[in-house]
Order: sequence, then C-alpha cells, then structure tokens
Amino acid sequence: MVQDNPVGVLVVSSSRRVHGWLAAVLVLFLVLHFATHLAGLAGIEAYNAAQAAMRRIYRAPLVEPLLVAAILAQMAIGARLLWALWRRGPRGGWQWAQLLSGAGILFFLAQHLPSFAVARFAFARDTTFYWPASVMQDVPLLLYFTPYYLIGVLALFVHLGCAVRLRLLKHGARLPAQVAGWGFGIAGAGIGIVIVLMLLGAFYAIDLPAEWAFAGPVPAEG
Repeated sequence: MVQDNPVGVLVVSSSRRVHGWLAAVLVLFLVLHFATHLAGLAGIEAYNAAQAAMRRIYRAPLVEPLLVAAILAQMAIGARLLWALWRRGPRGGWQWAQLLSGAGILFFLAQHLPSFAVARFAFARDTTFYWPASVMQDVPLLLYFTPYYLIGVLALFVHLGCAVRLRLLKHGARLPAQVAGWGFGIAGAGIGIVIVLMLLGAFYAIDLPAEWAFAGPVPAEG
C-alpha cells in the first residue's frame, strides 16, 4: 500500500504540492477560457472577439509553451495522484468525487490537446467558435460530443470544488467547505449545460462556414 511505503508517501506528498501550485497558475488560464465561452451567449462574434482578446495573453510567444508544459505536467502528476488514491481506496463520497472528476479531466484532455494540435497545425484552421460548433450540429457526432463537453466541464468544477473544500477543512471552516464543494459542482453543471446548449444552436442560428461545414476531425479548444 502507498501509505505503508515512506518513499511513496513522500512522492505523493510532493506531487500534491506541485499539483496545487500548477493548479493555481492554470486557474488563471481557465478564467480566460470560460470567459470566452460565456461571451458566446451574446453571439458568435462576441465569442470570437473575446477569444481574440484572450489569445493576446495565453498565445504570447513566452506564455504559450509554458502553458502547454504546465498542462502536460499537471496531467502527468494528476494521473500519478489518481493511481495512488485508487490503490489506497477512496474513503467517502468526496474522495470518490475527487477520483472520478480527475479521471474525467484526464479523459477530456487526452482528446482535447491532440485534437487542438491537429486542427491548428495539421489542418491550419483557426479554432474559433465554429470548431466546437462543427461537431455539435449533426448526428451521430453530437451524441458523443454533448456528454463529452458536459463531462469535461462538470469534472473540472467538481475537482476544483474538492480542492477548495479540502483547503477550507484544513483551516477548520467546515460549513464553507461544504458550500464550496457543492457550489463548484452545481456551477459546473450549470455552465456545462449552457455551453452545450449554445453550441447546439439553442440561443441563435449557427451557419457553419465552408471549412467547418462537415463533421470536423477534432473536438474544440478555446
């Protein structure tokens, strides 16, 4: 067992600290990322305009490679921590939520990052609003990508909620910890549903340009 191995305990403890530091940095990117998606509620042009503004930050030459490296490192460390938690055995609902949400994030990103690379570098396409929308317009793809996006958003918020809850519990704030844990999960469910409805065309008509007017090769990136 991991907890019986002093070296394993040290590795997991160090991994958790790095995981937390990286998460704090990546949250800044996530704020920009979701701001882009939520701007889409005002229309496609608003989404693309917000995305263009945000890209000036996270696609800056010095920022983008560090951001990609941080995401990949977070995935690797997260996988290590999930394996340790699985081996130890989750105790209670919140640890199961942490485990399953972490697995959901890894599942999402394992497709998300390669798909972004293919769309941007192999197909030389600008991943604007029309990228995620292109796989949400027709059956059978929307049958896969609807739960795919919902799971991705919900898993992220649940995982963040678990982290904030643990941090608050360490400071003895039991009620705020419970509120934060449930609040993040509820917010994630709501935001995920809104984003999916937007991409499905529930709020306005979506006319795909010619380059996206087909069952696109990859899921989307913001």
